[in-house]
Amino acid sequence: MRSPLEFIFLLLIKGCLPCAVNEDQQPLETYLLNKMAQSAMASEALPNPNVLLALRLAQDHSLNIERRLLKKLSKDAIDRMKNVKTFSSGHQAACSNPRRVSDENVLLDLVSLLEQKFDMEMKNINNSNNPLTNYYQLGLSVLALCQLQGTFSPSQIADLFSPDEKKYYLSGQFSVDTAALAILAQICVQNTMNDAALVKENRTISANVQWLLKKMLEHKSNRGIIGNMYSTGEAMQALFVADKYLVPGSWNCTQTLATVLSEIPKRTFDNPMAAAQLLPSLWGRTYLDVNRFNCSKDKGDHFTYFAFQQIMPFASQRSITVMYTVTDSYSNRFSESTTVTVPESSVFFRVMEAAQEKDPKKFRFTYEQSQWGPYITSVQDLRADNDNCIYWKLLSGNTPLSKGAGEYVVSDGESLLVKFTT
Repeated sequence: MRSPLEFIFLLLIKGCLPCAVNEDQQPLETYLLNKMAQSAMASEALPNPNVLLALRLAQDHSLNIERRLLKKLSKDAIDRMKNVKTFSSGHQAACSNPRRVSDENVLLDLVSLLEQKFDMEMKNINNSNNPLTNYYQLGLSVLALCQLQGTFSPSQIADLFSPDEKKYYLSGQFSVDTAALAILAQICVQNTMNDAALVKENRTISANVQWLLKKMLEHKSNRGIIGNMYSTGEAMQALFVADKYLVPGSWNCTQTLATVLSEIPKRTFDNPMAAAQLLPSLWGRTYLDVNRFNCSKDKGDHFTYFAFQQIMPFASQRSITVMYTVTDSYSNRFSESTTVTVPESSVFFRVMEAAQEKDPKKFRFTYEQSQWGPYITSVQDLRADNDNCIYWKLLSGNTPLSKGAGEYVVSDGESLLVKFTT
């Protein structure tokens, strides 16, 4: 599924962090920084405000690369406004005024646009009981408005994130990501509530947060992963900011940190978006730290990217063979299978390309680049319909993949499936 401002450089010293990487573990964090920096500088990559936010929240960062990414984001913000929430926060994180985003002769007020989009969301909820987007996006919106001192009603926010499984469940699964953003947004709002007349709203938000924390921790594995590997970073942030509501002993931060760090050498977080969502929590930081940044002290390059490139051995050049199937399980119009040979360590997307090269009629497909990598839009000209929640699902055997086509590394003898389904 799929926000930031000014904040203080080196605010959180190692001794004050809830839990954070130590000196021996820092090369793992550096590896993720390199991955994000490489993606930020790639000419063909979509400008990603989440990456800029994570780079700014890192312990060490390079102003040169961050300014270049900010320039790309400014142009993109004017060209398209789909991600106004994270664009707004990314600009403030980089010490750029999100109310005055310019590209040549165009001047844009991202905060006003965000306020307008949020008003449209609330009107749709009032009319149909459903948001235009989803509650993860609403969490980002409220968090950005709170950090940017935009216009919102604490009473409205308290009601918006009230306990309701409909808000926090997607396809029958509890969304830890959505819960985490709702907690971060509400804690931010709660921190701004100085009016004694808002006692009721304060209590409601506290109750909301406690319910969300309980639900989140019900989805914690015995290894400390919360939800899945990719939701754990934002879940950690939520647990950091809401620690006063935690039942003692309900979460072992050190265990969770050790588990996610152990996944970095396995390339679990190589996707820049996955790295961006994890990185702040490695230093015990959160999106709420963005507005504590002291831009006047932000000078020079404190870190040289690309200094640490390899923590895994080079992939071997031997070949592997997999079974590949595309099937329309929605209208049952076709089901085609083939065997494909690809180099070892190939990703799912490479298998799809190889099958298409082998038989374009049966295995042709289209895709769009997203901030999570290639998103499959059609197979045999049968297009996904996001409005009606009909899409192409990637599976290994009968197991849905938690990684995208550009990230999932296939294994010899594996059975891969691209399935048209709801």
